[in-house]
Amino acid sequence: MSFAAEPYAQFVDDLLNSLTGGLSRQEFRFLREEEPYRLSAPGSIIASSVRVYGQASALFRRFQVGIDYKVLPDSTIQWQAAPDGTPVAGAVLPDEGTYFYANFDYAAPPGAEPQLTDRNPGSVTRLLAESFAREYAVISKQLDTVYKAGFLDTAEGRDLEQVTALVGIERRTPTFAVGSVVFSRSTPAPADIVLPAGMRLSTSQPPVAVFETTQSATLRRGSLSVEAPIQSLEPGQAGIVGAEVISIMNQPVLGVETAHNPQPTAFSSDSETDPQLRQRARRSLERAGRSTVGALVSALTSIPGVREKDIQILEDPIARPGLIQVNVALPPSLGDQRVKILRQVAELIEDTRPVGVRVLHNVDAPRPAGVAEPGPGTEPAADSNPVAFGDALPGQLFLPVDFKVRLRPALRSLSEADRGALERDAEKVIRSFMDEAGIGETVIYNKLVARLMSMTGVIDVEVEMFPQTDPSRPRRKNLVPSSAMVRPVAGNIDVQAGGSLIVIDLNITVTRQGAALQTPKETVSSAAAAEILEKVNAAFRVELPAQVTVNSLRALAGDSEQYTIKTLRYNVEFLDSGVRMQQENVTVLPEAGDQLWVRNVHVEAE
Repeated sequence: MSFAAEPYAQFVDDLLNSLTGGLSRQEFRFLREEEPYRLSAPGSIIASSVRVYGQASALFRRFQVGIDYKVLPDSTIQWQAAPDGTPVAGAVLPDEGTYFYANFDYAAPPGAEPQLTDRNPGSVTRLLAESFAREYAVISKQLDTVYKAGFLDTAEGRDLEQVTALVGIERRTPTFAVGSVVFSRSTPAPADIVLPAGMRLSTSQPPVAVFETTQSATLRRGSLSVEAPIQSLEPGQAGIVGAEVISIMNQPVLGVETAHNPQPTAFSSDSETDPQLRQRARRSLERAGRSTVGALVSALTSIPGVREKDIQILEDPIARPGLIQVNVALPPSLGDQRVKILRQVAELIEDTRPVGVRVLHNVDAPRPAGVAEPGPGTEPAADSNPVAFGDALPGQLFLPVDFKVRLRPALRSLSEADRGALERDAEKVIRSFMDEAGIGETVIYNKLVARLMSMTGVIDVEVEMFPQTDPSRPRRKNLVPSSAMVRPVAGNIDVQAGGSLIVIDLNITVTRQGAALQTPKETVSSAAAAEILEKVNAAFRVELPAQVTVNSLRALAGDSEQYTIKTLRYNVEFLDSGVRMQQENVTVLPEAGDQLWVRNVHVEAE
């Protein structure tokens, strides 16, 4: 059913037409199977008097003859539509399935003429019609308000509060804390990133406070950050937190790396507006369904500190019909709240699961004292893999990953304070990277390298990551958990910053020998330069010499069957700091982490 308030003038036309011998509100339903829409009357219909009105785009409309419709000689209303049912250019058709009405005059048979015929302004007939029409118009407007009050998109004020109360949502008063969160990334956004309203965020330390964004925000292409308003999910003092404590995104957004609140939260000065309440109720309705795994994920992410990545749902409707496995990796630092949250997880799973579906989970939640209730069961189906229940032991629910990282800073002469700050920043990047890892998720090696390379003041990194339980595993590859039910977490992190890129240019004179005596000097020079360049750089990649001198470089370059080295000179440039030594053959003592690189080799053959 649809309803649209009709204007006062329409009621006047209806009443006046009926009182003076015409027909009003001849009803038709706008459906293809109802065609043709033929008018009927006791006498011949006067085509020029036909007026048609109804609903278009859910609003009242007085349709225009010759544009929206035309009246055929047989008194049929023909809508201006193409063969496929779409309106022709400029025409407006009634909404599909709604009713439209026609008012018209007709020629009455002899002896049946109406007794009232005066339609002029000021006449008794018109005054009566206008008086009754005013009351009809008021009632029509009131009915329109009642109709709109029953829908979430159109209800307002107290009516909206009553609609949202049906799904357990109440308008938030000024006792709910508000603030703002800045979402950011380390590199300019490659495209617009939309952050929808309703994103949930939590504080990083217990007691956990949960907030949600009240408006959508967009991190524009080329930008590094965007700010969005937030509001506490709980009223009262629980929502008041200090600055820089909200940092956990319960459902991470691809392309957004961090979130933080630059200012403390405070109580709002105003109650929640109608658009905000309407949007929050709509999100609640989206989560209300209990027939999909998405409903389980949505319910579990409402728990403070639990993200979408911390939840794994396994189902196989063919091999295991009516059975799903839910694994939840709770944050390790829950403290005294652990038992409470474990119980909440188990209750949410039971309350949200689809009817007739059995859910196996890895949460061992102690039940409160009272009447015994049937549990979810601990015996898996015969054709399924065994599932362990209970508190996870180290190495089962969480997979600790150790890291050894060597940073190459842009400046060679870093102070100890700057070096320590750079190492601490790198450790924060690694821990943040691992905090994003979800249950059963692969740790991507190159993604971590990219994060570290984006740090200010870092030009190169060397990363080793490996499971703490087995350090013999490959250290420069993606790390896949051995069990799909564990979540990788950061273990021991060893970060060292230092080293510089040292560039060496060689100038060598060689003496030809053997068959090279019959070869042109230019050919020998070119071949010797390429050979020496490759040989020395290969030696640097294996091990750095204790010091760089003429003798050490000559030993690395060596002789060949075609030439022997007669003289060797070199120049040194510290590329990272932009320092080039003007003096030749300067002795260099490489430090731990330094990288030596022969850039050019110039050879003169004799």
